Amino acid sequence: MFKLLSQSIDYVEQHLHLPIEIEDIARAAMSSKYHFQRMFHAVTGVTVTQYVRNRRLTLAAQELAGTNCKVIDAALKYGYESPAAFTKAFQRMQGVTPLEARKMNVKLKAFPRISFQIQVRGETEMNYRMVEEQGSTVCGKSVDIHKDAYKEIPVFVEQIWKDGTHDQINELLGRPAGALLYGYHFDFAEDGSRRYLMGAEVPDDIQVPDGFTVLHIPDQTYAVFDSHGTMTDGVEIDLSIMDVWRRIYTEWFPSMSFEQAEGACIEKYVWVDDRQQDFITEVWIPVRKKADDI
Repeated sequence: MFKLLSQSIDYVEQHLHLPIEIEDIARAAMSSKYHFQRMFHAVTGVTVTQYVRNRRLTLAAQELAGTNCKVIDAALKYGYESPAAFTKAFQRMQGVTPLEARKMNVKLKAFPRISFQIQVRGETEMNYRMVEEQGSTVCGKSVDIHKDAYKEIPVFVEQIWKDGTHDQINELLGRPAGALLYGYHFDFAEDGSRRYLMGAEVPDDIQVPDGFTVLHIPDQTYAVFDSHGTMTDGVEIDLSIMDVWRRIYTEWFPSMSFEQAEGACIEKYVWVDDRQQDFITEVWIPVRKKADDI
């Protein structure tokens, strides 16, 4: 996997002054665009578009500070349609304008080229199962997740527990009081943002009222992984799930003949016993056979 990711980085570095399409970067890694974006983000902590933008602005800063390069020339060279758009992006990253970057003793930020080191992993087994799941319709409350999913999502979950929305959704869907709702990650964007819905499957005889998000899920093949969590002060806590997600992308996918398919990723929560304290989380990721294996 790291060899293929390194190939994609090589491609980016060779084309920073040219138009770059994510499809072409993914092709350098012998991957689909959809799977590559998820894997790159999981391994590096930044999205593909963030990496390209940061590298371009780093090189632009070096040229502005060390040469007589004009702002408009730097803007056009590194893919910006106007000096104004370039200046805005440059100042957001550097904290100074391109003109100010020319001054002596101005501190500038550098985003280095990413390199990958092979680490021996897999010392702990990963239990999983493959499931063919029929399509369904789910509903619940959703929120936009912008940057750090595992900081933003717990805040959202705590809110719907405390304001009674969790119980309201269970009642609407005819589920037992206290039953745990599922989490659905969907509408992934290139900048790493997504929608996140807390809800469950809608029975055929239920009319969903206004104010709720409805999500249609097609027939899918899923790889399913287990994690364990606990309920503390009425809030779901499952820190291990972050490690499960990381290992899925850094260990499981690289060793399997599958890649992530388009569609919602699901976190299913189930109580271990009647105490409603400990629960199991199942991570459901839609997958498909890699093109070379079909």
